[in-house]
Amino acid sequence: MELAKLFLFELKNLSRIKWLWIYLLLLIGSEVAFLKLTGDVSKVITSMLTITLIVVPVIASLFGVVYYYDSQNFVKLLVSQPIERWKVILGRYLSLGVYLSFLYFLGVSLPLISHVSWELLLLISAGVFLSLIFSSLSFLVGVLVDDRAKGVSLTLILWLYLTLLHDGFILSVVYVFRDYPLEKVVLVLTVVNPVDLARILVVLKLDIAALLGLTGTVFKEFFSSSLGVFVSLTSLTLWFLIPLSLTVFLFNKKDL
Repeated sequence: MELAKLFLFELKNLSRIKWLWIYLLLLIGSEVAFLKLTGDVSKVITSMLTITLIVVPVIASLFGVVYYYDSQNFVKLLVSQPIERWKVILGRYLSLGVYLSFLYFLGVSLPLISHVSWELLLLISAGVFLSLIFSSLSFLVGVLVDDRAKGVSLTLILWLYLTLLHDGFILSVVYVFRDYPLEKVVLVLTVVNPVDLARILVVLKLDIAALLGLTGTVFKEFFSSSLGVFVSLTSLTLWFLIPLSLTVFLFNKKDL
C-alpha cells in the first residue's frame, strides 16, 4: 500500500513537468515527419530506431540522475518516517521508469496507430526497455556518487560509451585480434551493451543487413531471428533488473 501511494504521488509530480511533454511531442513530430517524407512504414520504423537508440538513453539518463539528486531532501524526509527504505527507492524508480516508458509508447504508437505490426511492437519494446534500463543506471549512479556534478558527468560518460564508443571498441578488438576466432567474444561484448541489444531486437525482424553491423551479423549467425529476439528480450530484462537490485541494496545500506 505504501509503495503504491508513493508510486502514484511521484507519478503525479512527474506529469507536471512540462519539458517531458516536449519529449513526447518530439517523438510524435519526428515520426509524423518521417511518415510524410517516405510513406513507408518500414523506413519510418528504421528512422525512429536511430532516434530511439540515441535520444531515449540520454533523456532517461540525464533526467533520472537529476531527478534523483533534486529530491534528496524529500527522500530524507521519507526515510525518517516508518516506511521501509526499499519501498522509497523502488517507488521513485517505478514512477520514473513507467512514466518515461508511457511517454515513449504514446510518442511512437500514436502516429502509426493504423499500421500496427510486429516490427512496430519490437520498436516500442526496445524504447521501453531503454527507458527502464537507463533510468535504473542513473539511479544506481545517484546512490553510488553523492556529488551531483560527478554523478551527472558519470552518467553522461556512461551514455556516451554505450551509445557511441562501445561499437568502436568492438571493431578495435576485432581488428587487433583479426587472426583469431572472435565470434563468441563479439557475442559477449554485444550482450553487455543494452543499446546494441535494443538495435538488434528490432533489426533482426526488419532484416536490414546495412543496420545489422558487425555485432548484429554475429548475433544472427548464432541465433535464428525468433531465438535472437528472445535472447535480446531476456538480456534487456536482466539489464534493468540487475542495476535496480543493486540500487535497492545499496540504498538500504546508505547513510543518509
